[in-house]
Parts: sequence; C-alpha cells; structure tokens
Amino acid sequence: MNLAAAKSKNLSVDPKWVDGIGGIEAFAKGYALPAEHTKDGCLIIPVRFNRRERRMLRRKVEIFPSRWAERHRHLPRTARFNGLWRNSNVAYLAGIMDASFFKSVEEIIVVAAPQTGKTEAVYTCLGYAADRRPGNAMVLFPVETDTKDNAKDRIAPMFKDSPRLREYLTGYTDDLGTLKITLQHMIIYMAWSNSASRLSNRPVMYGHADEEEKYPRTAGKKEGSPVDLLKKRMRTFRGMRKLWRTSSPNIESGSIWQALTTEAQVVFDYYVRCPVCGMRQKMEFGDGSTRYGIKWHEDVRDPLVIEETRDVWYQCRHCDAKWDDGMRDAAVRDGEWRDREKGLSLFTALKSIKPLRIGFHIPAWLSPFVTMWECAAAFLRAQGDRTKLKDFLNGFAAEPWRVTEATRQEDRIMLLRDEHMPPGIVPGDGRTACLLAGIDTHGNDDTGRLDYEIRAFGYGHNPSTWGVRHGHLMSFDALKKVLWEDEYKDAAGNPYKVHFACIDAMGKRTAEVYEFCRMHRGLILPCQGKDRLNGPSHAFSNIEFYPGTKRPIPGGITLVRHDTNFFKNKLAGILEVNPGDPGCWAYHSELDIGWAREMCAEGINPETMLWENPNNRPNHAWDVSELLLLAAEIIGMKYWPKPEEKQAAVSVRAGGGPNTQQGGRGRPSWFRGR
Repeated sequence: MNLAAAKSKNLSVDPKWVDGIGGIEAFAKGYALPAEHTKDGCLIIPVRFNRRERRMLRRKVEIFPSRWAERHRHLPRTARFNGLWRNSNVAYLAGIMDASFFKSVEEIIVVAAPQTGKTEAVYTCLGYAADRRPGNAMVLFPVETDTKDNAKDRIAPMFKDSPRLREYLTGYTDDLGTLKITLQHMIIYMAWSNSASRLSNRPVMYGHADEEEKYPRTAGKKEGSPVDLLKKRMRTFRGMRKLWRTSSPNIESGSIWQALTTEAQVVFDYYVRCPVCGMRQKMEFGDGSTRYGIKWHEDVRDPLVIEETRDVWYQCRHCDAKWDDGMRDAAVRDGEWRDREKGLSLFTALKSIKPLRIGFHIPAWLSPFVTMWECAAAFLRAQGDRTKLKDFLNGFAAEPWRVTEATRQEDRIMLLRDEHMPPGIVPGDGRTACLLAGIDTHGNDDTGRLDYEIRAFGYGHNPSTWGVRHGHLMSFDALKKVLWEDEYKDAAGNPYKVHFACIDAMGKRTAEVYEFCRMHRGLILPCQGKDRLNGPSHAFSNIEFYPGTKRPIPGGITLVRHDTNFFKNKLAGILEVNPGDPGCWAYHSELDIGWAREMCAEGINPETMLWENPNNRPNHAWDVSELLLLAAEIIGMKYWPKPEEKQAAVSVRAGGGPNTQQGGRGRPSWFRGR
C-alpha cells in the first residue's frame, strides 16, 4: 500500500506489530493501527507470523514418501515393529510408497499374501499426502465392521501418534469418527463395498480399495462394481489422483489378479541380494526339480515334523548358500524392485515407460512376519487336499487358484486300478489301519438303490487308500450283510471288519436311514450335505423325531451336517496323486468304467467355487467317495498311531490285553457316549 492510499484511509500511527495473516486483512480494511514506515513512497508494515503460519508459507523441499515415513510415521503399540517407521523392517514397502507418487502413476495394484504390510504402506501414503499433497480421500473396505474397526484402530491413531500429523487435527472428538475423519485441510471418508450410498457424491483425490477380492460384483442391484464407483469419485482430479488397489488373490478371473496381469502397464517383482555371494535373485518357493528355493530334508513329509523341528532353509540359486530366517531378512533388506519383462530397476522403468497403472507382487516368504517353516508346513498340508492347496496358493504364494472345469476323465480314474489287488482283498503287511464305508441312498428317485464303497485306509495325515469293494444294493438287509457280516481278509488270511460308515440321509428314505442307523449305533451315522458350513467341516445335531411325523426316535439319533464342498475339494486333490505314490486313491483290479465315469460327473463352477453337476449325470460314486473322507475325519483317522508306535502302550494297558482284531482299533471315546 502506498503512502497516499494509507493517508486517504485516515490511518493513525501505532508502534504495534500487525499480528499474522489475520492482522494484515484487518489493516487492509482500515481497522488496524500499524506503525508507519516509508520507503520510496510506500508504507512498510512489520508483520509477525505465528508458528503454523510460518510452516504453511515455507517452501517445502521435495522428499520421498519412504524418507518422510522414517521422520513422521508412527506405528501403534499393537504393531510388531511399533514406534517410528523404519524402512529396514519391511524393505519392499519403501519402493511401493515412492513409486505411488511418481508423476505419471495414477493406479497402484498390489497383489500380496496376508501379513506382508501392504495396508500399512497405503496408510503411510495417506499420511504423506495429508502433509505434503492434501486432498480428500476415500478408503473402501469389504464390510461395514472392517470399515469402523480400521478407522478407529489404525487410521485415527496414525494422526494422533505422529507429532507432524497431529497438527492437522481439528481438536474436536466428533471429527475422528468411524465413518469420516475430518482434518483442518482435508477429509478421509470411509466406505464399504455393498453400500452404494457411501460411494456416491463425494469427489476425492485419493482412494484405497482394501482386500478388493472380497468385494461383491456390484455395490447394489443397479450399481457397478465398488472399485468402478470409487474411480468415478476421482474423475475430476485427473493428473493428481492416486488409487491403491490391494488384496490377496482368489481365482484367475478375480478382479485383483486381472488388474495385475491385464491392466497394469508394468509389473514389478522383488529381487533380494544373497548375504553370502551378493548376487540378486527373485525369491521363489521352488519345487523338487529346482536346486534353489525353500528346502527341507527329503524324507520329511509330515507338516507337524516341520513345525516341531523348524529345520527349513532357503537355498541360493547362485552359490547354494543356505539361508535361515535371519539371513532371509537381511537379503530382503538389501533388495530392489525390478520390472517383470525387462528387468529394469524401479525408477528406471517408471521414467522410461511413464505408466498410468503399475503393479507389485509380494509372496509371503518375503515378509519378516512369516517364517519359512510356516510356508513349508502349509505346502505339505496342501498335498492331496484341494482346499489347503488353494489356501497355500492364495495365502502364501500370492497366486490365484487356477480352476480346471471337468477336466478329469474316466481314463485317468481307470489308471488308479491296482492290477495286483483282487476285489474283496485288504492290503496287508500293516498298511491298513481300518476299513470305512460310504453309502449314497439315491434319495430323489423311487428306485431305492443304495450305492456303496468299502475302502481300506492307511496311516498318517495323507494316507494311501485302497478300494476293497463297491457296487449297489436294493435293501438295508443286504447293506447290513455287506458291511458287517461278510468277511474281508488280507493275503495272509487276517480278517477285517468295517470299522465305521457314513450314509446319506436326505431324500425319500430318510426315515429308513434313521432307523437303520439307530439299530447299529456306533457303527454308522446319517449325514446331510451342505454346500458350505460356517466353521468346522462337519457338525453334529440331535434328531428326536422321524421326519414329517411326531413319532419319537427311541433314544434319538445323531445327524452329521457336513461341508460337501470342503470334502470334494479334498477328494479332487487326492485324485491328482499319481498311481502308486504315497497318498494315492487306489482301486482294486476290477474297477468298472461306469464307476469311474461317475467319479468325473462334477466340476467346479469358477464363479461360485462350488462343485456342480451341470449335465445332471450320475454322480453316486463321487458322493460315496466324499462320504468316505467324512468318515475318516469323524473318527480322527489321521491321528491314529501305527502299530509299532502303539506297541509299548498296548503292553502296559490296564484292564486287559491288546486288541486282537487284525487291522482294527479301539473305538475312540466319541463312540462310547453314544
């Protein structure tokens, strides 16, 4: 303001300072009385700014998010590495945070196993944005409870615990809510995937889709996918917006895996540096055919042994050095991200390609929170178990479950025949723990047919099994004879009895099934299959009346409700074991093509991940086999010790001698109360 203008406002002289930006505005309106100083005909006004005003006006030096995190990001007490953020603790996250704010990048896709720190990395990016590049944000979760829990337990404490971020809080308790966090200069909205209203009418510059693979296909009956709705909220911020999409994968057609493999212009893998030879390599699980990877002793096949001994290591592909978990962590700390196609380093690739969308892949064995022996034990548990194999791929390898629909053919089943094993003969030489049976009742037709199979089970968590006898019957009297009156012997003449059986109880013969099971308590249980159960793979319930009547069942009956999808997944995995290998599902020499064809009737629906029979083909052999696995689970077959392991205990057993039934076992306590 020049001197003439000041005099025209009749401003008097006052020796006081103008106090900050508010004082300047008041002076401009003619209310303040500053000291008058002139220079070249202008009025000079001394101004004193407070600390916050000085910080806002100060020109900020550009700094990488990873460096900012080590100065200002504080992790809560509940975190494994609590306190001030240290990039060395989870080294691979630093590159993801830095690449997120590269000028051309607008979408960051992170496919990672659980417990790898991906979510905390995104929250750190939001903290960096609040301090350096403020703009409204939206964080999207699968369900409402996750939304409120994360807002309360993770995002709000991030601002409270950091001295730098704490300055942006308003001081009002209501501004740190579970649905919205209001700062002095930006708002962080919370939303969940099945609420279209939470995803509308809120323009945002930053977005985070957390655990995207758990979202429904649409956010409402007439809405698009939750991620698409989130992208619409970010349209007006072209060139400035940042969207993080993080999740562990599910199936190949899942949204996060498709985003990584088809939408990302460049995908990065993490290369560690061997602490012995210094050579870089992509850390992979490996398999039996590779010299490198996660290794354990060849004769160990039991995951419990792995968990007890923890004798697992990683073998370098260059120098064959064996890393323990500490050396693995050192190798990761000295690692770097590289372009999957050309092998370029992170920022070399970003500067040359200038991508709009980038992707990162993080398996569990990179994480300091996951030990290598946990990975090895999970891999061993997955052998012969389709469900656990999917869990290993999704939860450890960060790879999708590749669905194969109805690829199993009857000729593959016919290869499982043992030409040296006649029907009715039980494998001897201590290989058989007991005989089990499964029965399907043809519940939805009027034939009354009972399809059955009697199968010998071996010992261990993934036992070999041998088909002893299968076929179909027309009456329960005939079933009684086959199960408990006919003799089954091994080649040496030792007799075996069917130890336990499961029978399908649903359909038109439910009352007959209940009565048959009541007459043979402890030997057989009626079963009801469900596509999915919440909780264990099977559960027991008491039935007191015959179906459709008020006639009580004497003594009641126990019904087993079981997860058919779980046991069919397990069965499909077992059938993939090569003939003759440990854990194989073998048949006797006279297996017929009809039975083999029924084993191939069902396939997985890739959308629902449920087993279905799309062509309505006969599938009774498949259902019977699933019931056999249920029977083994009910009696705890996998925990039965081998005869030589039990010999010492048998010799001192109180109240009698050893069990003389060949191949039989003392009935577990579960039966004694029934």
